[in-house]
Amino acid sequence: MEAFVVIALIGLGLLLAELLLPTGGVLAAIGVMGLTAAGIVALNSDSITAEYIGGALIALGVVSAVSFYFVTRKVIAAHRDAPVRTGTEEMVGATAEARSSIDPDGQVWYGGTIWSARLAGGAPSIQLGDKVRVEAVEGLTLVVRPEPQTASQPSKGAG
Repeated sequence: MEAFVVIALIGLGLLLAELLLPTGGVLAAIGVMGLTAAGIVALNSDSITAEYIGGALIALGVVSAVSFYFVTRKVIAAHRDAPVRTGTEEMVGATAEARSSIDPDGQVWYGGTIWSARLAGGAPSIQLGDKVRVEAVEGLTLVVRPEPQTASQPSKGAG
């Protein structure tokens, strides 16, 4: 087996490992260098097809480098920009639907579950089916306020 074939297979293996392991691009960089080195070794070998394979391996190394550069930038930006919000932090600010009248206590539908709800201080009563905004979570009770109606939402009394 030719040396450039072994080097190219190792380079491809490192590129594939980068997709599965959180190395931050280290394995991709080494894999790109491996593909490029395999192309250079192939160009210097005496094989009949090495001239074509060498150029193809160098081109594959360059295309892989460009691809991993853009993918890595997007992955890093996605992890850096958005704070992780789970559990009750995710609920605050979300919209739910009233499943009973809430004056001052009732129930709302959020995330596939019926939750106990309580009106926020100074909020008007809420009727069945109204949209509400979650302002806080206190234990298993959501503190809610009516969602302001926009011009596209018809009022309940119209019609």
